[in-house]
Amino acid sequence: MIELKTETRAGWCVVAIRGRADAETADELEAALRAAVAQHPKVAADFAGLDYISSAGLRAVLQAARAAQAANAEFAACQLRGSVKRVFDVSGMQHVLRIDENLPC
Repeated sequence: MIELKTETRAGWCVVAIRGRADAETADELEAALRAAVAQHPKVAADFAGLDYISSAGLRAVLQAARAAQAANAEFAACQLRGSVKRVFDVSGMQHVLRIDENLPC
């Protein structure tokens, strides 16, 4: 299960993500992030409430980041914690995605 909440903070559209980003929820996650990117020039994915992310979840985030790049929008991840942070680190996402803990997440 995944919960997605979108709000604006300090000029950023923040998509707060709670639960699990896996094969069952990746499409919903990608759709929410892409919708935010289509409507806002700055989008931050707030992972503070995410308990687990699989390769399908990582792919959803990567696809949203690519959509942001194509739209000349800013896209970043913030509030990475525990095992989710380890998955991002091991997968090398920091090389293809802005990870910024100073955003208003």
